[in-house]
Amino acid sequence: MVIFNPTPGRPAGIPAVLAIVLLSGCFAEYDTGNNLFELSNDDQYRDLAEHWAPRLYQDTDDSYYKGEYITNFNFDGDYNGKNNWANLANVTSVPAHVYYAVSETETHYFIGYYIFHPRDWHECLSLDRHENDWEGAVLAVAKDGGYGSLVALETLAHSRIYQYAYASGIVSGTDNVDGTVRLYDGSHPEIFIEAKGHGVYGCDSRCDSAPGGDGIVYYAGPTADSPTGGSGNWTREYSYRLIAMDADGSFDGNEGLWHRRYDICDTCTFGSWGALRGDDYKTNAANMPWFWDDSNDGQSYAGDFGCNPAMLFDVHLSGTPLDSNFSHTYINHPYRTHTIDIDSVRSDKNRDPFGGRSDIYVRVIAHDSPAGTDKVLDADAWKKNSADPGTWYSFRYGGHNAEGQTHFGDTVSKHSFCREAPASIEVAVYDSDGVDSDDYMGSIAIEGSADFSSGIDLGDARIKFVLTEH
Repeated sequence: MVIFNPTPGRPAGIPAVLAIVLLSGCFAEYDTGNNLFELSNDDQYRDLAEHWAPRLYQDTDDSYYKGEYITNFNFDGDYNGKNNWANLANVTSVPAHVYYAVSETETHYFIGYYIFHPRDWHECLSLDRHENDWEGAVLAVAKDGGYGSLVALETLAHSRIYQYAYASGIVSGTDNVDGTVRLYDGSHPEIFIEAKGHGVYGCDSRCDSAPGGDGIVYYAGPTADSPTGGSGNWTREYSYRLIAMDADGSFDGNEGLWHRRYDICDTCTFGSWGALRGDDYKTNAANMPWFWDDSNDGQSYAGDFGCNPAMLFDVHLSGTPLDSNFSHTYINHPYRTHTIDIDSVRSDKNRDPFGGRSDIYVRVIAHDSPAGTDKVLDADAWKKNSADPGTWYSFRYGGHNAEGQTHFGDTVSKHSFCREAPASIEVAVYDSDGVDSDDYMGSIAIEGSADFSSGIDLGDARIKFVLTEH
């Protein structure tokens, strides 16, 4: 459904030449002739995820070791988010699982690893407790043959995103480089997980000596081990099994949380879009990667961690490995709901004070999103000052007079994002005005997919774009 909006506000109606083929657990290589490294099925992506699976240093607190054990969301036999706090006390084993998600662009793989604890807890402070806890990490891996080469790591800890460099030449972008990646056995990033609150960080000295003298190590393996204790200075090691975030349960009985993203009700997995159902101490306090947002990281917006990792890395970090040959064109990406591809924009009216030419930019808003997550695109991405009326200007991230980052590793006109369906996506053009509020030049609201590649007249401006609902 497409709704033209004559007035602002809430819309009416609401270089690699090899490809991998997995054969009997081995890799067969052949020349694709298209300089791409391609995987084509779930088994191959799982193999990639296992190769790069992190080694986890889980700090433990001796007042409640069980509260530190990682596991699957359905550890208690169901997908009801509201009984996990209580059921943790009732189970005798806590099998170790880590969820993973792989997306692929023309040049890179992005591999997310997501870690679930039934409790975010504290032995004294109830304000630091809530049912369900979800943190994680994502890797950028360059497709340069074999399993690729690690570029960088980003992690989430308590609604803050941290960046860790691995490839030579990585420097800060809109966010700071917080450290360097440590690899175990050549391909397993070492990650530290806090006790109680379970924030995820790249390893530092805490992985050399466990805080307080006790902590356990998890590594990817064929079994989902249940810890027999949490004491010892990284002396206890346990295997975890991987679960694909989009798994439907047919592989090993475990469903991924992306597969269940619309299971929203009082006794369901989710209490609202992207928020796990929970009612102990706080309501629906654990958020998912398609909801995560760091409010102090520049022009990366809610959900980019899981839904647009290419943008996440290209904005947060900079330097030689990201400055060129860093595509934003996904060739396999199950973890998104929408993609908008903007070709060009034009002004049809001078809206600046005293008849000056308009400084045009595009604003994309997903209405009915959870508070603080409606913004998809704004003047940080692209702006054209003093636009001549009737002239089409190409839209490219960082182009013309963009207010945010101006250099990207590719010519970027597409933006992938995640919002609950059915979503009303408003695409608007504004005149940026430094004196008072920006001047509205017209918009269109869309539910579903729409092709305006030939252009659409919004009133005082026109725009060419395609919106795809996946």
